[in-house]
Amino acid sequence: MKDVPVVPHRRRLWMALAALAFALTLQIGFWRAAAMPEPASTPATSAPPQAVDWGRPEAPAASPPLRQPTLRQPTLPPLQLGAYITNVNDIDLLNDQFSIELLLWTIWQGDPDRNPSDQLRILNGVYNGDTQRFERIRRDQINGSSWSLYTVRSPVVKRWRLQRYPFDDQLLHVQIGLEDPLQPVNLDVVPTDPSTISPGLILPGWILKPPNGYASSISLMSDLGRPMAEVGAVRRQPTVSFDLPIQRRSLLFVAPDFLGYMLAVGLCCMSLLITRSRDDLILAAVVSAGGNYVFIAGQLPVTAMTGFIGTLQLIIFLGILYVVAADELIDNQLSLVNARFARVLKVFLLPSYVGMTLLGIWWIIP
Repeated sequence: MKDVPVVPHRRRLWMALAALAFALTLQIGFWRAAAMPEPASTPATSAPPQAVDWGRPEAPAASPPLRQPTLRQPTLPPLQLGAYITNVNDIDLLNDQFSIELLLWTIWQGDPDRNPSDQLRILNGVYNGDTQRFERIRRDQINGSSWSLYTVRSPVVKRWRLQRYPFDDQLLHVQIGLEDPLQPVNLDVVPTDPSTISPGLILPGWILKPPNGYASSISLMSDLGRPMAEVGAVRRQPTVSFDLPIQRRSLLFVAPDFLGYMLAVGLCCMSLLITRSRDDLILAAVVSAGGNYVFIAGQLPVTAMTGFIGTLQLIIFLGILYVVAADELIDNQLSLVNARFARVLKVFLLPSYVGMTLLGIWWIIP
């Protein structure tokens, strides 16, 4: 009698446990689905959104406190200035300054005891111990106003623009204000002829043009240790400016200042005409051009060397190199290949050098 196959007891146990776990999983899932609350509203049943009133902006969370209106200070009496320029001298290009002498008059329309005219000074002046800045020589009452006359002598700082030297124009600028930069004052110029020049004033080497006077101000980018009136405010110091335009007489400076360059060009021309001693002439041209540059550099600041003078120096030295290279190439190279062609080129060498040099100088003249 054959034995009937019997499922092992362990296999039956595992199958029963698996069925029980599956049934428990399904039951827990149904419980969770029933316990989850339904949403309050679905997109289909939700209430329409409220309209936004675009014309009425929302109030900020914390608005800053309103600034109290400041009381406008009463208008100060005007202090009017006029200038009569009597002398300009000591034009120092290296130290960036010049000296000026003038008669300055003021008209104060306020209380004579509070006249601030004696506190005026040249703000861009250079004050030494032996230099008289302001000297009052007269004060009168005219038409209810206090009129004062001063003699002013002072060196003045001037940043020269010499890139076009000697074809440059300059502006002599004198700025006058109170010694105290924080003192309020109503500065202005006189209504008629605020600035004039003495007919006897002659400035050698310069052409004087009509002066000008106007009210201006200086921005103080510092609070000077005091609290600022407003956040980010810039203090301004009232001033009066007198401008005197001058133009250099260029022809008076070309010959003495550029004599070395002229000599260098002449020596190069001689080296192309003379068949012997060319090396000595070329060396003399180099020394002459270099010496002229050193001479001008001793009279002008470094900024002037970056303009017309520096370009002229480059043209002179390139011309010298052209003469040396072309003469050497024709005499020692082309003459061995074709003597006739070398002679023709030698004839055109001098005109080409002179033409290129003059064309370059004419091109860079401002």
